[in-house]
Amino acid sequence: MEPLDELVHFQELMKTAVLTGSSDPALVKDLVKAGGVPVAQRLNIHHNNFRETLTTSLAGVFSTLEAFVGPAFLKGALGEFCLKHPPKDASLAGYGAMFGPFLAEHKASEQVPYAADIAELEWALHELQLVNEQEVQEAVSAASWEINPNTRIISSEYPLLGFWSVANGHLPPEAISLDQGGQTVAVLLASGEVSLIALSPAEADALEEIAEEGIPAYFSEISDEDIFKSLNAKKIIVSPYGN
Repeated sequence: MEPLDELVHFQELMKTAVLTGSSDPALVKDLVKAGGVPVAQRLNIHHNNFRETLTTSLAGVFSTLEAFVGPAFLKGALGEFCLKHPPKDASLAGYGAMFGPFLAEHKASEQVPYAADIAELEWALHELQLVNEQEVQEAVSAASWEINPNTRIISSEYPLLGFWSVANGHLPPEAISLDQGGQTVAVLLASGEVSLIALSPAEADALEEIAEEGIPAYFSEISDEDIFKSLNAKKIIVSPYGN
């Protein structure tokens, strides 16, 4: 094997050991030559450091979720997520976007079925706090309407905004019940500030149809004008800057 190929092979073995905590005999053999601390201990240090660094980094993003599931649940779920979905880029700024979908398929979430939706909401907040706001203007022409690119829409079968309000001290726990039903929330970045906006069922249905068919096709009936005006006032529907 050529020296460069040997290096690549060694790096792949090392990557597997760090991600999974298990090691290939070939890697152990190479590391034994170096002497010092036992191989298993050395690899375990790298593995634990990798997992703890990523888990701690992401835990701060999902503080609302932690309020409902507890630190042990969150740390355990994040630890599994980090091992199954390690970062693909050196920057961790966008790492964690798939945690909500991961939770939706996680067996432990059966006991907390709204956990994935809370994670999706928190990630949308986190994401919009990091991106550069795109310039838009009030939607005045049907030919140029679009859903605001500075918006993320999160739909849930549970009172999502209520959960967030309870966790952040804006509502008492007794004010929220699962019997209140589902809720769709718009996370909006406007003038440098990120806010949460509750959407009515009619607005949520309109946005879903808009995403599939386009705005001009949807707002073709007079009865839809009130929905358009409401979404426009909330800055969910805009025109691209310059149109």
